[in-house]
Amino acid sequence: MARDVSLPSDFTGDGGQLFVRNSTGLVREVSRWDALIMNTLGMNVALGAIFLLLQAPGNFPGGSMLLAIAIGTIVMAFTLLWVYSEFAAAMPRAGGDYVFVSRALHPIAGWLMSWSQGLWLIFFWIGFNAWFALTFAAPVAMTTLGAVTGQSGWITASNNLLAEHTIIGITTQWWVILFGTVLTLGFATLLIYGSRSYWRVQKWLFAIAGLSILLVAGLLLFRGDQIAQAWTTFAATNKGLAFSSIIPAAKAAGFTGNGAHFSLSATLLMLPWVFFVVGYAQGSAQIGGEVKRASRSQYFAMVGGVLINGAVLAFIVWAYERAVGHDWAASLSYLSNTGSSKLALPGGVPAGINLIASLLTGSVPLLIIIGVGFILWALMGTPLSTLQATRYMLAWSMDKAVPKQLGDVSDTYHTPIKGILLCAVTGEIALFALVQIPQASLLGALLAQILAFIVVRIAGILFPYRLKAVWESAGGRRIFGVPAVTLAGIGGVIALGVLLGEFVFNSSISATFAVTRTLSLEFMIGVIVLGAIWYVVAWRLNARKGINMGLAYREIPPE
Repeated sequence: MARDVSLPSDFTGDGGQLFVRNSTGLVREVSRWDALIMNTLGMNVALGAIFLLLQAPGNFPGGSMLLAIAIGTIVMAFTLLWVYSEFAAAMPRAGGDYVFVSRALHPIAGWLMSWSQGLWLIFFWIGFNAWFALTFAAPVAMTTLGAVTGQSGWITASNNLLAEHTIIGITTQWWVILFGTVLTLGFATLLIYGSRSYWRVQKWLFAIAGLSILLVAGLLLFRGDQIAQAWTTFAATNKGLAFSSIIPAAKAAGFTGNGAHFSLSATLLMLPWVFFVVGYAQGSAQIGGEVKRASRSQYFAMVGGVLINGAVLAFIVWAYERAVGHDWAASLSYLSNTGSSKLALPGGVPAGINLIASLLTGSVPLLIIIGVGFILWALMGTPLSTLQATRYMLAWSMDKAVPKQLGDVSDTYHTPIKGILLCAVTGEIALFALVQIPQASLLGALLAQILAFIVVRIAGILFPYRLKAVWESAGGRRIFGVPAVTLAGIGGVIALGVLLGEFVFNSSISATFAVTRTLSLEFMIGVIVLGAIWYVVAWRLNARKGINMGLAYREIPPE
């Protein structure tokens, strides 16, 4: 374990403690299955499948989604997540990649990387997940249920949820704010009163979310031959396009991709949508100090999690294309991308796999499970973002980079109550901002995310050489005499560099993910500049007290 090679946390180089305290106060109670579920919810295969099938085939008709998934899954598992797994096995600490990079590469690199990640979590993602669940997932679920069953009350409820009302002189989507507030505060309360309670609840919510995916996959697999008839009947009711009219309509609208030959370049350009799923399995590393038997559990939760979720995504895509055909899938995607009114879908509901699978059953209980499950896939990012953000704050406070109050852990509940409350407040601010300014949802954090991952990969390359004893304490795996984490890091830098280029230079991808919008770039750069200023101020304030922050960065923080 990493603690076997660290100086004790009360080592004094300046007349005081090296770290704020000798332990974090957290409890090691997260099982390998809890960690796997956490990472699976973070990867969000359900929404990832919706957007992959809705957007990628129409943009790149010559590409193979299955091959893109295979490439993306294998590359991410054995580069990106392998590096995280090696770090988390050797240094299972709160704050994860902040600790990894600040110790293996340089303190300023670790600080700026984690500051960027942390601020996006604290001031954007916590509120965004509740907002997205209530303005996309819930309306889609209700509209789909109403459209399939013919019960218009569901569509009316969806419209009412999104409607603006005037209260105390403010006109806005008050129902979204109300329900978003309840959800944000509910998860905050659950996290405050003990992580163990949260992990139990997470299992039950994941069971419902997982069941929704199984139902969609099962309907596509066993009733896929009924999609043409079901779609045509549904379209006739809503005066839309029949199944057989989708391909001609796309061609008439300017789509030239039908019958396109296989293109490797088009396949590779589909990777950003795959990355949106398999690139986000590092959550368990951020709570590393709470994961049981981290040296084994983290490989299972991260590398294994990517392989499992990649396989699920591939199965859904295979079942869908098997049922409707490649050209029909690409034509529907094109019509969806271009905002064609010819589809005439009720309530403007997107033609996602959840809608198409729902057309194959008239069972209201099954429709409700699918709808609720997909809402949970959208929503569960709220507690996951809070968990990661509070562990960042805890790790920063241990190194005296932020006020120690942000890292306070309750002796009764063993949770960072003040940090959780701060996240609830910032989540509310983000929710209100998104309701008032929906364009803020286009704040593409993906560039910041990819750049952060590249920094972690560089730290992974150097890990065995800069912290040899720590690396060897976790097994010191080698391939042909070269540290496995170094090879994974090199591969990750190359792969993520290519992905970064696609996000920036391909107009279809950059427009879809909003990564090059002026607003996104301004926020990304502004966060980094603010972080640099904070770091300098924190260093000088500590120096005035006779505290050398550099001494803490030379050691592994306490558990």
